[in-house]
Amino acid sequence: MNLLLQFGRRYGRPFVHWYLVGALLIAATNLLSVTIPLYLAAGIDALAAGDQAGVSAAAGWVAAMGLAVIGVRWGSRLAFFTPGRLVEARVKHDLFDTILAQQPSFLARFPAGDLMSRMSSDVQMVRLLFGFTLLGITNTTVAVALTATQMLRLSPFLAATVTVPLLVGFAITLMFVGRFRAITTRIQEANAALSDHVLSTYQGIATVQAFGAEQALSAGFAPLNEEALQALLQRTRVRVGIGPVLSVASSINVFLLLWFGGPLAMEGTITVGELVAFMTLVAYLTGPLRGLTFILSLFNQGRAATERLDAVMGPLPLRPDQPDPAPAPDAPPALRLTGLHYRYPDAEQDALSGIDVEVPAGGTLGVFGPTGSGKSTLVRCLARLADPPPGTILIDGIDVRRLDLPRWRDAAVLVPQRAFLFSESVHDNILLGHDADLDALLQRSQLATDMAALPQGVRSQVGEAGLTLSGGQRQRVALARGLARDHQVLMLDDVLSAVDHSTEAQLIEELRRGARTTVIVANRISALRHADVIVVLDGGKQVDRGTHAELAARPGSYADAWARQSDAEVA
Repeated sequence: MNLLLQFGRRYGRPFVHWYLVGALLIAATNLLSVTIPLYLAAGIDALAAGDQAGVSAAAGWVAAMGLAVIGVRWGSRLAFFTPGRLVEARVKHDLFDTILAQQPSFLARFPAGDLMSRMSSDVQMVRLLFGFTLLGITNTTVAVALTATQMLRLSPFLAATVTVPLLVGFAITLMFVGRFRAITTRIQEANAALSDHVLSTYQGIATVQAFGAEQALSAGFAPLNEEALQALLQRTRVRVGIGPVLSVASSINVFLLLWFGGPLAMEGTITVGELVAFMTLVAYLTGPLRGLTFILSLFNQGRAATERLDAVMGPLPLRPDQPDPAPAPDAPPALRLTGLHYRYPDAEQDALSGIDVEVPAGGTLGVFGPTGSGKSTLVRCLARLADPPPGTILIDGIDVRRLDLPRWRDAAVLVPQRAFLFSESVHDNILLGHDADLDALLQRSQLATDMAALPQGVRSQVGEAGLTLSGGQRQRVALARGLARDHQVLMLDDVLSAVDHSTEAQLIEELRRGARTTVIVANRISALRHADVIVVLDGGKQVDRGTHAELAARPGSYADAWARQSDAEVA
C-alpha cells in the first residue's frame, strides 16, 4: 500500500484539482439521481389524489433532472478520465527514460517481451487506476452516503431492513475480491513470458523459416499460451462466482420491501409513492455496489501493476562513478590495463584474468584471440558496459570507474560485433540524431557506392535489424554511426570481418588518419598489423603481447594464424 501511495503522490498529486472538480460533479450527479425518486413519489401520490397539476409538475422535474444528470455525469467522467490519460503518458515517459539510463547488467534481468508487457498492459492498468477506478470508488462512496440519507428520511425502519442483505452480499464480494491481486500478478507474468517468446520469434523469423523450426517454436509457444489462458480462466471463475451475489441481495430487498413496506403503506405510515421511491433508491444503490466488485478488481490489478513497474523504475541506475566523478578526457588518452580481470554475474570462472598492456595516447591496441577468448569482454570493460575491478583500467592515469560515465561514453565510441540497426532509413541509423556530414561519413566508411545502388539511397529502409543489407553493409553502417560524433577513443569489436580485403584495407587506412586512441578487435591479422601493441588472448588469459613483427616472429597462435591467412591471401 505504501508503494501505491508513493505512485499517487508522484503522479496523481499534480491533478488534484481535476479530481476535486470530478468529485463535485459526481456529488451533483448522485444528488440529482437520489432526488428524482422523491419527485416520482410526489407524482404517484398526486396521481392517486387526482391532482393533475401535481402530476405534471413532478413529471417536469423528473425530466429536467434526468437531462441534468446526463450532462453532469459526462463532466465527471471527463474530469476523472483526463488525469488517467495524462498519468499514463507520464508513466510511459518515465519508464522509457529509466530503461535507457540503466546499465546493461540491469537490463539483462528483464527480457524485451517482459519490458513491453510492463510498458503496455501494466501502464494501462495504472491509467485505469488513476481514472476509471478512482471514479468508481468516489461514485460508490457518494452514492451510498446520499442514498442512505434519503432512505433514512423516508423510513428508518425500511432503511435498516434493506441494509442487512446488502451488507452480507458486500462482505461475500470482498472475500472473493481479495483473490484478485494474486490472480492478476499471475496473468501479467504469464503475458510477459508469452510476449517475450513471440517477440523473439518475430525478430528471428528469417532464421526460423530458413531452418524449418516452426514446429519447435510453436511447441514452445503452447505451454506459455496455456498458462496465460488458465490464469484468465481463473479470474473469470472468480468474477462469475461473485457477480450474482449483489443481484440476489437486491432481489431479497424487493421481497423485504413488499413484505414490510406494503403493510406500512396500507396503514398510512408511508405513502404508496414513498414506497415506490424507496424501491427505486434500493435499485439505484445496487448498481454502484455491484460495480464496486469490478472496481475493486481493477484496484487490485492496478496495485499489482504498480509493483511490477516499480521493479523497473524503483532501483536507481547503477552509477559507480559517483560521487565526485572525474572529467572524461578531451584529447586522445593513454590506456593502461593492469591485472585486468572480470567475471560475469553468476559465472563460475573469470571471463578475463591477468591482462596487462599499455597504449600511448593516440596509439592503437590490437586484440587477437579465438572465439570465446574474452575479446568482447575486454572492450565492454573499456566502454564501461561492464564494470571492471577498481584500478585495473586507467585512462590517462585515472581509474575508468572514476570517470563521469555519460561523458566517458561520449568520448569513447564502441562499435560492437553485432551492431543493432533500427527499422529506419540508413540515414537515421547512421546519424541517430547527431548533426554530421553524412556524405563524408559514407566516404570514410566505404558506403558511398553501396548507397548509390539502393532504390532510395540513404533514405532506404533497412528492415528489421538491417535485414535488407548484407553483413558487410551492416558493419559499415555501424562503423559510420561510430564515426558520426566527436570521440577520443574508438573501439571496434570485429566489425571488419564481413568486408573483403580491399575494403578492409581502405577502412584501416581511413581509421589511421584520425586523431584518436583506437582499440581494434579482429580475427584477421591484416586489420591488426599497424597496431602499436597487440595482446593475444586465449581462454580469457593474456598469452602473448607485442607488435605484429614480434608476434609473427615467435611461435604461438598469432604466428600460426598469420601463416594461414598469408597463405590464403596468396592462393
